[in-house]
Amino acid sequence: MRHPVELKGKPASDGIFAGPVFFLSSAEAERRASGDPEVERQAFDEAIAMAVAGLAALTETAEGEAAEMLSFQVALLEDDALLEPARALIAQGKPADLAWRRTVDAEIVGYEMSDDDYFRARAADLKDMRDRVLRQLSGAGARQAQAGAILIGDDVPPSLFLEADWSKGGAIALTQGSPSSHVAILARSRGIPMVVGLGNVAPNGHAEAVIDGARGLLVLSPDEAAKRDWSQKAEELAERTDFFRDGRRHDTKTPH
Repeated sequence: MRHPVELKGKPASDGIFAGPVFFLSSAEAERRASGDPEVERQAFDEAIAMAVAGLAALTETAEGEAAEMLSFQVALLEDDALLEPARALIAQGKPADLAWRRTVDAEIVGYEMSDDDYFRARAADLKDMRDRVLRQLSGAGARQAQAGAILIGDDVPPSLFLEADWSKGGAIALTQGSPSSHVAILARSRGIPMVVGLGNVAPNGHAEAVIDGARGLLVLSPDEAAKRDWSQKAEELAERTDFFRDGRRHDTKTPH
């Protein structure tokens, strides 16, 4: 049995959740270049088209800020001003994945160095878009996240959050990240507990955990006593949330 490990980060979205852990892999699938610029150009164009189709499908079920994030990525993928530099590198003999990464990474630097908070926040969308195309080029396809689990990793891209099934609950624990990131905004809108800035989180055989979003706390392999304690806290939090929600509902009724 694993000993409990308690990690403290920054609160990003309130709530308590206990369940299995799912460590998101940051490893990139390898791709063998063809060495033929024409073949690489075709692979690149197909990857762009598939990425656009995937994002468009997500947009159909998204609302508000989530839909706006996805639409932003689609607009970029349909913008020749972004695509042509990559195609030029491919024509020079560069592999499609290298050409795309080099092109988008240059854009990301510009966004991250902006004095405007809006543009700095958009850097995450560019990374998400970049990686979606790279997965298509490598044949890796879409990333899958286990339903009803605590997702642990360096980052959860907005599109991965929107693709995940949250109907069974779940939570997010990031080694890095910011409470003001796009995925944190999405987590708060869905009521998904989230903690960021935990530092290194080693798997070490941990199979389950508890997360307290309000306290910025992640407990790996909690013992039975801790599970009971957290279960009670979760029930109390749910009761308070329901009470205040019902109270607001009654307060907003128009008297006759």
